[in-house]
Amino acid sequence: MRRIYFSVYGSGLGHAARMYEISKKLWRQGDEFVYSSFEEGLDYLRSQGMHPLQSPSIDLKWSSEGGFSSRDSFVGFPRAILTFIKQFGFESDMLSRFKPRLVISDSRVSPIFAGRAQSIPVVTLLNQFKVLFPSRFRGKALSNSYERVAGNLLGLFWSLSEKVLMSDLPPPYTISEANINGTDVSNIIQYVGFTSPKLQVTEQSTQKVKRLLGLESRKLVFIHISGPNATKKRFAECALIVAEKLSKQFDVVVSLGYPNGSSEPKKIAGGSWLYEWCPVKDELFVLSDAIVGRAGHGTIGQCINLGTPAVLVPILNHSEQLANAEKYQKLGLGLELRSESLTADHLEETVDLLLREASYRERSHKIMEISKRYDGVDGVVRIAESYL
Repeated sequence: MRRIYFSVYGSGLGHAARMYEISKKLWRQGDEFVYSSFEEGLDYLRSQGMHPLQSPSIDLKWSSEGGFSSRDSFVGFPRAILTFIKQFGFESDMLSRFKPRLVISDSRVSPIFAGRAQSIPVVTLLNQFKVLFPSRFRGKALSNSYERVAGNLLGLFWSLSEKVLMSDLPPPYTISEANINGTDVSNIIQYVGFTSPKLQVTEQSTQKVKRLLGLESRKLVFIHISGPNATKKRFAECALIVAEKLSKQFDVVVSLGYPNGSSEPKKIAGGSWLYEWCPVKDELFVLSDAIVGRAGHGTIGQCINLGTPAVLVPILNHSEQLANAEKYQKLGLGLELRSESLTADHLEETVDLLLREASYRERSHKIMEISKRYDGVDGVVRIAESYL
């Protein structure tokens, strides 16, 4: 019997989705797995039939506009320290009870400390090595110094793991390079490639979706809204307006990304389709000519692995997503549209440009071929197996 403890960062769905995919690849008859997470990660794991433990939430602060609130998060920093202590106590207690042979941590420090204290090997998976300062402070000498010091400190915490794996391509194609560069300890990481879940599609399943939604000869635009629920309202409102506009030229499907929402498609204005929770997301990713989505690592990884260009709309004031989207556009894979500039008209124009300009698809196919040399999920599985 092999016992593995998965500690999953719970803000948004991407961390839980990739960790669930990794656990499926690791599982063998007789194994026992335990998951711990919080917020949307908890909901996702439950939607997959798992029974995750509810860890104390890190309690990020979101603004009324649906963006990351750096001011409120800073004010709440003392409370965050208390939450971390609670997380450490929770993870320590769970490890003592479960007695796993291995801990796999996705972007969480507390299970690293807990595993180290109990002499249990820990493998850590990251797509953000350090915490970036808000963009309005970046580039200034003082903030750069603080960011470097904080990055080095966090890097020392990550280095307590047996392995620190980066879910990304190596330079110069690293999407999260801004979240890695500028520290003295980032050389501890090992690039494994994107760990976005493999799309489980067949010709039969894609044809079934095409018939269900009446997708014929027109190009398909899939508006895939992910991330914490508190960040979705404005993006969702804009998506519903732009879906009607775009449906004059294209087939359009909108997914709101609520794990507890209805999985039945609903016809909306202009003949486009709306899902609260999309059970055929994989098929739509494969069928789409353009994706509109957040700039999370999971979404970007799937777009690159499919060679599909995208319009990325980073969460407002979310430093990691802003940096990801900037690098994605710099690589020529698609276009960035900042949340503060998000309107239905602007989004319609940006999607139209993406589909008219062939270079985005050509560049996406080039980077897709590079990405094929890596298999992030299998890479994590092989490394985890070496500790079992």
